[in-house]
Amino acid sequence: MNQKIMKLSVLVGIPVMALFITVGMASADPSDMIDPRYIIQGVYGYSIQGVYAVTGFSQCDFGEPSVEEADFEFRRDGTGSIRNGVVRNLPPGPVLTMTAEFEYTVTKEGRIEITYPQAGLALSLMDGTYLMTWDGGPSHGVISPDRKTITISCGPPVVLTVIESTPGNPPLGATAYCMVSLSGIRIK
Repeated sequence: MNQKIMKLSVLVGIPVMALFITVGMASADPSDMIDPRYIIQGVYGYSIQGVYAVTGFSQCDFGEPSVEEADFEFRRDGTGSIRNGVVRNLPPGPVLTMTAEFEYTVTKEGRIEITYPQAGLALSLMDGTYLMTWDGGPSHGVISPDRKTITISCGPPVVLTVIESTPGNPPLGATAYCMVSLSGIRIK
C-alpha cells in the first residue's frame, strides 16, 4: 500500500510542478530577464555608464560613402559626447574629425534615443580647421543586456540640416538625407 501511495504522489506531483513552471515562464516579461547587475536606474531613469568605441559606415545623398570611427561616452545623468571621431571618405579624400555633445534616454530593454539639443555634429579637418555643424547625428541604438556591445544608427534615413558653416562648405540650411550604421564595444 505504501508503494502505491508513493507512485501516486509522484504521478500527481510531476504534472503539478510542470504546471507551476509553465505558468511562471508564460507570465514572465522578457524585459525582466535582463541581468539586473547591468541596469543602472537613477534619478534620470535608465542610463548607461561608459565609453564605447564604434566603427561603421555612413552615406549621405550628396556625398561619397565614408567609414566612421568614434568614442561615444555615456554618462549616468543622461548626457554624453562623441570624441576621437574620424570620418574617412571613399574614395580617399580629406580625413575629417567629428565631435558632439548629446542627451540620451535608454529603456530597460536597451533601446537608445539620442538628441542633440545644443548644437549637433561638428566636422573639422584633421588640422583643426572647422568646416560645419549638422543639426543632428546618429539618433538611435541598442545596447546589449550585458552592456558590453552597442549599435548606433540614424534609424531610417534622417534629414540633417547645416546649422553652421564656413565658406566653401554646404551653406546654412542645406539638407542631406543620411544613413549611419555603427557598432562597437565598451572600452571604459
